[in-house]
Amino acid sequence: MKNIQWSRFLKLTIFGLLAALLLLDIGAAWVYAYALTHPGCQAPSPLPGDLPAPTVIQLSTHDDLSIEAWYYASQNGAAVLALGGMNGSLGDQLPIVAPLLLEGYGVLQIEGRGCADPPGVVTLGFEEAYDVTAGLQYLLQQEEVNANRIGIIGFSMGGVAAIRSAVRNTEISAVLAEGGYANLGIDLVESDDVTSTGFFESIFLHSVALMFWLQTGVNPWDSSPVDEIALISPRPLFLIYGEYEAANGRARLQFEAALEPKTLWIVPGGDHGSNYLVAQQEYEQSVVIFFNQALLGE
Repeated sequence: MKNIQWSRFLKLTIFGLLAALLLLDIGAAWVYAYALTHPGCQAPSPLPGDLPAPTVIQLSTHDDLSIEAWYYASQNGAAVLALGGMNGSLGDQLPIVAPLLLEGYGVLQIEGRGCADPPGVVTLGFEEAYDVTAGLQYLLQQEEVNANRIGIIGFSMGGVAAIRSAVRNTEISAVLAEGGYANLGIDLVESDDVTSTGFFESIFLHSVALMFWLQTGVNPWDSSPVDEIALISPRPLFLIYGEYEAANGRARLQFEAALEPKTLWIVPGGDHGSNYLVAQQEYEQSVVIFFNQALLGE
């Protein structure tokens, strides 16, 4: 009898521990995913130097969010949509737009969904791709903008949205994407394309992916630039990754999936968000040359 009671006690104890671990895993995953989907909003700061002040507008998204955008009028007939990372994209934030403005390009910086009023849920490039449509329609209404000379540049989450929006909007004639993931589901549940993930880490990361799905309504495996990137062709594509982020972002996998014309620049010594800092002059020249060739035919 004592052995039966002891066995029952052990089973209940093990069951209780497993239940506690499961609840701990779910709770931690929910908090982690919430930090991704509700990252807050970094207050914008003006661009440095003597660059012109932007026209501040409000864009209405497909799901009725009101998102702020800053428009710098075009001086050369071409314009570039600019999409930032999780915390914001206006003014002096990534992606860097000052070199384009100095070349006479019009620029429309579109704020992130987390900065909307009221704030929207950030989907790391999925819904953000559809927000671009409102910005594109605004540019097409500007008399100084040639409808055949509109490009897009995006950093991180904005890089994903740039690729996905260009697939859906053929009016976008050139795409520059920096530091985005290849597939969100894979990005969430695997460390990178060269490092294996441990058993318990894998369980937690899959829980994060599930919590992201529940919080956003977006299946993270459906947000997959690598599966769509070929559709950008024959429009030119420029991918930028830092040396220390290229594996995690599966830069070469995306480049191989894309069709010509395409360019991949892996910045020596660069990492996520620091490529411009470690190679400023080459970075500025590369961005300007890409859009000059793609939009102006130079």
